[in-house]
Amino acid sequence: MDHIINNLWLGSQQDADELVRNNPEKITAILNVRGADAYKPPGRDQASEHPGKAYKWIAAPDTGVVYPEHVREALIWLQEQTDKRKRILIHCKFGISRSPAFLAAFMVESGISSSLDEAKAAISVHRAVQPATLIVEPVRRVVLISAFTGLPNRQAFDEGKPSPFVAIADVNLMRAFNDFYGQIAGDALLRRLAQILLGVGLEAYHHQGDEFLCKGESREELNAKLSQARQIFRESFQVYAEGRIQTIEGTDFSFGIGTSLEEGDAALYEAREATARSESPEWLRKIIETGGHRQVW
Repeated sequence: MDHIINNLWLGSQQDADELVRNNPEKITAILNVRGADAYKPPGRDQASEHPGKAYKWIAAPDTGVVYPEHVREALIWLQEQTDKRKRILIHCKFGISRSPAFLAAFMVESGISSSLDEAKAAISVHRAVQPATLIVEPVRRVVLISAFTGLPNRQAFDEGKPSPFVAIADVNLMRAFNDFYGQIAGDALLRRLAQILLGVGLEAYHHQGDEFLCKGESREELNAKLSQARQIFRESFQVYAEGRIQTIEGTDFSFGIGTSLEEGDAALYEAREATARSESPEWLRKIIETGGHRQVW
C-alpha cells in the first residue's frame, strides 16, 4: 500500500485484507473497485469485514477500461469522504490498473492535478502502475455541491463570479469536540453551521473539514453577517452523542476577511490566536469539570 497524496492511498486486495488485522496508516475509508477478473475469490462487497470504516464497492471489470458511470459514482463518494477528512485506500486486485485510473480521475476532479497525464505521473512516483483507460468525456469538475453539508464546494467557489472580499471561517476546537462527543455529533455541528451561514444571507461554500468560505461585496457586510452567525452558533442546541441526546452550549467559530484567500487566511490566523487566549467555551468547561475520559486538547 502506497501513500500517493493528501488523504489518498493506493493498494491491492491483499493490502485491504491486511487492514482487518493491522492498520498502521489509520485508514478510515475504503474504495474497492474490483469487479470481475480472473482471480479467486472474486471481488465483492467486504464492508462487513471492515467495521468502523466507510466502505464503497464499485464492480469495475478488469477489461483495461473504466466506464463513465463507475467514475461518476466513485468521484461523488471520494469527495464525500474527503470532506469528512477520511484517510482513503483505493484498491483493485493488484493496485496497478483499475484503482489508479479511479484515483487519477479524482485527482483531476478535485483540482490536485490539472490533467490525467499529470495525475498518472504523480501516482507513478509512488507506485508502478499502468492505469486503465478512462472511457469518459474529458474529466472536468462536475461535482459542485458538498454532499456533506449541502453547500457549494471549493470548486464552485473557484469557478464562480469573483468578489471584492472573501472570508475564511473554521470551527474552534473542532478536534476536541470530535474526540469527546464523537464523529456523528461533529458532523451534525458542521451541518448546523452551514445552515446558519445560509440563514444570515451569506454566499457560503464548504471548503473541507470544518473550513468554510464566503464571498461578499464589502468587508463590513461580511463582518456583520459572520458576527451574526457567530451569535446564533453559540446558542445551545441538542445533539445525539454518547448514546443520548445532549444539550451543548458555547460552540464558536473564528473567521478572517481579506481581498484574497491569502489575506483572509492571515486574518483567520490572528483570530485563532485571539481565541486561544480567551476563556474556554461552556461545553469544554463541562467536560473538564466532569473529568471527561477522552483527550480534549
